[in-house]
Amino acid sequence: MKKIKLGVVSQKKTFKETFLYKSQAVKEDDIIFVGENKEALTKVYNAMLKQCRNEKVDILVLVHDDVYINCAEFLQKIEKCAEKYTVFGVAGTCSLTVKEPALWHLMGTRESLRGCVAHGPNEENYSYTSFGSVNQQVLMIDGVFMGINLNKLPINIAFDENIPSKFHYYDLVFSFDCSLAKQKVGVVDIPIIHNSPGLREQSKEWLDGQAYFLKKYEKYKNKTLTV
Repeated sequence: MKKIKLGVVSQKKTFKETFLYKSQAVKEDDIIFVGENKEALTKVYNAMLKQCRNEKVDILVLVHDDVYINCAEFLQKIEKCAEKYTVFGVAGTCSLTVKEPALWHLMGTRESLRGCVAHGPNEENYSYTSFGSVNQQVLMIDGVFMGINLNKLPINIAFDENIPSKFHYYDLVFSFDCSLAKQKVGVVDIPIIHNSPGLREQSKEWLDGQAYFLKKYEKYKNKTLTV
């Protein structure tokens, strides 16, 4: 069995206060929990990458604290997914055009979207959102759930700490950078329930992140990339 850790960043004080805790998908000893967080996710996630490399962890799974992992054979699935992909998630797009609004599901076409995520207030009451087929290679994934095979990820690839928004674009930039570096990024079939309505407003922080994203990938603007 591979050594797997879950990285969880939260504004809550303890892991037991999170929705994720209810799913008990892994032992608490295998959780890297950062509570009452105010730091940018890129910085915290890079620290987790460094810690896991030092501890010889094979796979790091970064997951939001408002997720319930609705999967009995979670660790076995993670290990299998990591055999196929360097980075993997549960939703993304296999084709995109860098443009505004810079959201993965809007930069891609309806036909290019991949994945399935359930949404609901608790583990008993939820409904599925199907974006498209699963177990497919993509260019970019959503950050609600991100698995990283540390044995495959090049040491020079990390989360971009220059992104001005603390809690946005860390996922799109990281997964896109991996794809551009010829790393295999995929959308897999791992059932989760996300207790969140998603992006509700384009805040200044989000807009700053979008501006950075568009500038960083300016040479791809209005060009369609596919995998």
